[in-house]
Amino acid sequence: MAKKRSSIFRDEDEISPETIRRYNERLKFLRKGLEYSQANDLPRAVEAYNYYLRAITNYNQIEEGKLRPKHFDTEKDMAEILLISHVYWDLAKIYDKSPNLHIESIRCLNQFLIFSLGFKFQYINARMLRNFCRKGKAHNIKAFKDAYEKMKVESKDCFIATQLLGEQSTTTINLREFRNCLYKNRLGFIVNTYYYLSPKLIQLNYRSKSFRFFSNIIIRPSLIAISHLTHWCQSKCQ
Repeated sequence: MAKKRSSIFRDEDEISPETIRRYNERLKFLRKGLEYSQANDLPRAVEAYNYYLRAITNYNQIEEGKLRPKHFDTEKDMAEILLISHVYWDLAKIYDKSPNLHIESIRCLNQFLIFSLGFKFQYINARMLRNFCRKGKAHNIKAFKDAYEKMKVESKDCFIATQLLGEQSTTTINLREFRNCLYKNRLGFIVNTYYYLSPKLIQLNYRSKSFRFFSNIIIRPSLIAISHLTHWCQSKCQ
């Protein structure tokens, strides 16, 4: 009888009992990995985390490096996707401590991004990454900063308004409220257009001094002006 594990449909008659046993025990080893990591017993943490990842990939007959969110049901397996993102995050930090393992750290960091982008917990993971960079804990700081910049660009919570005005600025907060109001009034196509254009504008802002000048004298004042519309929008939404 076909059963569903992890979100991929597999006939368990095709899987060895040992593989099934390891899969069913995966969360136990994940907990051990977390405990070892908190106790700074990093070799054992890595061993336990890798056991967890191998249990998933062996069950589904895929290579660990090719593990992707598409292998899961994004509704039923959301908790597992979140756990995997945090496993890769912890592994990236552990490997970062050794100069000889920086390549593996970057690989795990990329996996962390893959299992973060586009999910509801993306914003939380982005803040976690940002705080780690701000505290200067990374040895290969460029890799972690690059990962954060990529997450900012691809995050719907961190677009051009956040880039130009700051995440907690009054204008940015007002624009978020304005966005919500547009959705409530069936004008979401305006927001979707904004989401489409913002990453491109951010990339230009990074690369071009001329565009940064344009941003400061045109885009920034425009966003501030638009934010005043939130007062009108709020009255309409009430």
